[in-house]
Amino acid sequence: MTGGDRVSDDFRAFLVNAMALAALGTIADVVPLVGENRIIAHQGLVGLRESRLVGLRALIASAKLTGQTLDSFDVGFKLAPRLNACGRMGHARLAVEMLTTDDERKAGEIADYLEHQNRARQAIERKILQQAVEQVEERKLDADGSCAIVLGREDWHAGVIGIVASRLVDRYHRPAVMVALDNGHGQGSGRSIAGFHLSRALEACAEHLDGFGGHEMAAGLTLQTSKFEDFRAHFCAHAGSVLSPEMLVPELRLDAVAPLAQLGEALVQGLKRLGPFGHGNPKPLLCCKGLEVVALPRRVGPSGDHLQILVRQDPAARPMKCIAFGYGPLFDRLTPGTVVDLAVEASVNEYNGYRNVELEVKDVQFPGA
Repeated sequence: MTGGDRVSDDFRAFLVNAMALAALGTIADVVPLVGENRIIAHQGLVGLRESRLVGLRALIASAKLTGQTLDSFDVGFKLAPRLNACGRMGHARLAVEMLTTDDERKAGEIADYLEHQNRARQAIERKILQQAVEQVEERKLDADGSCAIVLGREDWHAGVIGIVASRLVDRYHRPAVMVALDNGHGQGSGRSIAGFHLSRALEACAEHLDGFGGHEMAAGLTLQTSKFEDFRAHFCAHAGSVLSPEMLVPELRLDAVAPLAQLGEALVQGLKRLGPFGHGNPKPLLCCKGLEVVALPRRVGPSGDHLQILVRQDPAARPMKCIAFGYGPLFDRLTPGTVVDLAVEASVNEYNGYRNVELEVKDVQFPGA
């Protein structure tokens, strides 16, 4: 084939479908989105929207994304969880069947089933997370001097504990291992933080395990219930020998200090070209200093855990809207006139044909406090 030749329409359709599936797997498996992985993800995200595979179209429809421009967030947090749900809750065979069938009715039925499975998974995940947090607080595993979290319980679902381990790492910034105990045996899943190689840590505790495998940030294990407490003690001791107190403090890496006036749609769309964003290629994180809270924040979300905040840097400028997920506890401190520094990710929000730049708050600092 010479440079001027074009592939046939059939071969082009195959390539579009293949790249779409490759992007779906690459992003869902949290592969670093750098180098050729970034190219695969970028081209595959375009292919996802164009794909004629009935299974992919059914999956996208179940997530209410039909006709939309898909990004790595849509894949990682909307499509992948549905695709993984049957594997976590039972067997992955149905996901394979959906992606390989040419029967639209069958694909739609499986996609609907996966949607129900994903909702069931979310409910179980919430329950286990609540139980895990209670254990952490009872054992004071989040206190100074505690370097790791290892939890186990008889009635935990083995297919969900890995997600809960990730939630614990996000919440406490410590390596976390969750073990589902059942009839004398345990199946565990762990997640880690930067600087703590999880697979090597399990290798250091191998005498208490039946098996283990994984990599630096995520790993799995099996053990006998009778050895769980010995494993817990050995793992936590190993973490204490590797991790310094500074490593247990979460760190944000800011890309630039940005005046609020510069965060227009043109700049945000330009930053978007650095994507797809994900593991190894995070969204640009910007620091906006000296922002005045214009009005009392508005609580949003089912429990009011999130805040919608209006801020401005120039008294003559139009206020800009921020969304701060999980910052409900700061409601009383964010009174009108309060000055804050914010770490934010900027995006263009489109609703009912109206477009505006919106800032997602990743951290709040009160200068001089």
